[in-house]
Amino acid sequence: MIKFATAILSAGVLFTACRNVGRSPLVLESDIWVAVEGVGGCDTAAERAGTTAPLPSLEFLSDGQLAGYTSCNSFFGSYSTRRNHGAADRIELTIDGITMALCPHSDTEQRYLDKLSRVREYAVRERRLQLKDSTGTTILVFRPASQLRTGDR
Repeated sequence: MIKFATAILSAGVLFTACRNVGRSPLVLESDIWVAVEGVGGCDTAAERAGTTAPLPSLEFLSDGQLAGYTSCNSFFGSYSTRRNHGAADRIELTIDGITMALCPHSDTEQRYLDKLSRVREYAVRERRLQLKDSTGTTILVFRPASQLRTGDR
């Protein structure tokens, strides 16, 4: 019986290790991350001033699943992270599905999704999540939703 329990426990540890959902200094799963820069090429809050539409967002779930919002459509997928000692931490985002609502600003939505597909690295500094491309250039910046003032949304 002990050997059987050990085998199940070992398989669970192996499965968890293969998922490779890493941790950051500010845990990715700690909040819903709201885009504050980079969606349309400039400051997202300024772009959306005067509108009531929610900002694009990402939510990293603890099981490696990803959920998000483009400001019109919702999407889901998965992510994996890897610590890269001495360099930026690696992240891979995969979008598996998206709702298909007709969006008045579909070009902004498409730019956001295109940038998410180019993300290869991340850093969390000063309560901001920076998503970077393969060259290390920051292409999207997010803040925790719980940290935003009502006027920032």
